[in-house]
Amino acid sequence: MRSSDRFILATTVAVLLISFTAGPLTTDSSYLGQSWFVVLVLAAVTVGLRRARLTTGFVLAAQLALLAVLLFVLSSFAPGRGEAWYAHYVDLWRQGIEHMQTQAAPMDTDAGVKVIFVSVIGLIFVLTDLLVSGLERPAWGIAPPAAAFVVPAIGLGIDTGIVPFACLAFGYLGILVADGLNRTGRWTRGLSRDSADGFGTATPMVWRAAGLIGAPALAVTAVLGLALPTLALPGLGIGNGPGGNGPLQLTDPTLDLRRNLNQGADTVVIRYTSDRPGGLYLRMASLPQFDASGWRNVQMRLEGGTRLPQIPGVSGEGGDVRNTQISVLDFGSEYLPLPYAPRSVSVAGDWAYDPNSLIMLSSARNARDEAIRNLSYDVQSVDLDPDATALARAVAGTPADSTITSILPADLPDDLKELTREVTKGADTDAAKAWAIQEFLRGPDFTYSTEPLPGSGYRALENFLLRDRRGYCEQFAASMAMMAREVGIPSRVAVGFLPGERVEDNTWEVSIRDMHAWPELFFAGYGWVRFEPTPASVTGTPPAWTVPGSDAPSDEESLNPSEEPSAETAAPSEAPSAAPSAGPEDAGAGAGVPWRQTLIGSGIGLLALLVLAAPATIRFRRRSARLTGEGAPEDVVEDVWAELRDSVIDYGGSWPEGSPRSIGSTVGHRLDAEESAAMGRVAVLVEQGRYSRSLDGAALDDLPAVTRQIRRGLAPPSRWRRWLATVAPKSLFRRPRA
Repeated sequence: MRSSDRFILATTVAVLLISFTAGPLTTDSSYLGQSWFVVLVLAAVTVGLRRARLTTGFVLAAQLALLAVLLFVLSSFAPGRGEAWYAHYVDLWRQGIEHMQTQAAPMDTDAGVKVIFVSVIGLIFVLTDLLVSGLERPAWGIAPPAAAFVVPAIGLGIDTGIVPFACLAFGYLGILVADGLNRTGRWTRGLSRDSADGFGTATPMVWRAAGLIGAPALAVTAVLGLALPTLALPGLGIGNGPGGNGPLQLTDPTLDLRRNLNQGADTVVIRYTSDRPGGLYLRMASLPQFDASGWRNVQMRLEGGTRLPQIPGVSGEGGDVRNTQISVLDFGSEYLPLPYAPRSVSVAGDWAYDPNSLIMLSSARNARDEAIRNLSYDVQSVDLDPDATALARAVAGTPADSTITSILPADLPDDLKELTREVTKGADTDAAKAWAIQEFLRGPDFTYSTEPLPGSGYRALENFLLRDRRGYCEQFAASMAMMAREVGIPSRVAVGFLPGERVEDNTWEVSIRDMHAWPELFFAGYGWVRFEPTPASVTGTPPAWTVPGSDAPSDEESLNPSEEPSAETAAPSEAPSAAPSAGPEDAGAGAGVPWRQTLIGSGIGLLALLVLAAPATIRFRRRSARLTGEGAPEDVVEDVWAELRDSVIDYGGSWPEGSPRSIGSTVGHRLDAEESAAMGRVAVLVEQGRYSRSLDGAALDDLPAVTRQIRRGLAPPSRWRRWLATVAPKSLFRRPRA
């Protein structure tokens, strides 16, 4: 088998294995058949191109052209084609991207997603072949498959287990073994068949070389995998997946939000009964982090238990106690729906809470997304019904996680800032500014629609606020929370359910289309206060405390404020509120030592040191293995000869061409008399090992010591050059000329 064929075969196997990585992302496994077809066709054509000894650029151009043809042909069979063949492929990409933005893993079947997966896998083959065969850098061949390996972690943060890592590891090891076979095969050039016998096959030397290169590379990959939520080793207590001890990886609740709002059947998913009148907003998740990608979760330090701490920011308990019995039907999630503010929960299973947001979620390591399905539990909570007149005098407070909930990113578009200033112009208090923002968003200029303009992050906000002004609850809540921060009020976005529909006295039913998002703003003495910017057509009358001059509770049965007067809320202080002294330590990136950033920075620094030290480590281990003096005499001599060749290259020289005696003479001219004689002796032994019937092993006893003597003579006088040869040995990255 030719060396180019061996490399292409190894690359093909590596890409076929890594294609399994996308499996946990979708319920449709048919992408495997199409992607394998594309990879195998590309591999067959590449074999012919490489055998024809065409230039690397021409081979790459031919591969990309063939990949484009294959993808256009496959896309033509996808449903929905009504335009030109090339336009349909682009439309499928657009469809697939939108599907991925609105679906949580595993995603439902979609033709656009399938086209994207097949396209990416085909491109990974082209890039891997370019590195391995085109640029002749097999060690770099791990990069494209590794990108596919980390996609689930970076994009969706899900646990995919050990199988994807094993696919990556074995595929890369195959490339390294192919490289070892090709390297040993080069020693047979110019030799007769019998003298070359044994070379070019998987000898122990090949496996040892593959191990020396592969073990550190796979170790670094394993470190990366354990740092990401894609690799867990069950039973060993490491990693972030089932059985690991890393932080729980939270799903993005906004992905489920739009999907549930567009469900074909509006099925009932929650039923609850309360001992006080009025419906309840049921919070599930809290999104305090805002940046260019939108609103999202942050890593939390969760506390175990079902008795929750003091309500953040509230002076005393300030409200009436409510007892609620909640039954979840056919609905799965890791978040537990709770009214705000919960005080204690009686629920089966393993649960933990965040002391900043008072959300509860499953702390189980397995099947967390099914934790609440068919679950019944009791909740004791406090109704926080601020007095509108008193709230009007309150100032924006300082929550415990203010370093997250009070910060606006520096790159927030100026047009959004200008709009906020225009909307709040004339409002002289923090509450008045919040009321103005809510009134603006609930005004006639905005339309509720679950089909807003495409886009995410800043683009979605600009589309919603400045262009079409169409959106659903996520856009309304995200916009008000962003605008509140712009005027100095800490904010976050909550995700959960609207109160639903009352079916009998104090019993309510919540359907899947009642899933909702709303903003929460922090005021001194009142803590986190719910606002409702989504139009009345969906949410009814807004909470009484969010309407200036209104002290009466809402007359809408489906909203949270009760129909009875609540206990008087404690008067707010004029100074910003601090974190509750009785509550647990802040779990987020609040004031104090930034442990998360410190650990991440330390991990990145350690990984950088490992990567920088890898070439020197591999080169040292290779030298040690070569100079053991063990094995057959001819193998010992060849190992020494290879070590001298690599030493010349490492120290900045070039390895001459010709016979061993000619090479020995040329290199010997760079050495003093004693070292030159030693070099000539080694060259004679190499010729004897290759051409003689036998080689006297006794003559090789001092060969490792002689080799070290020659290496000292080859070393350049410059300390800098010697240091560079140690930390960045060129022999690892440069192939010797044939």
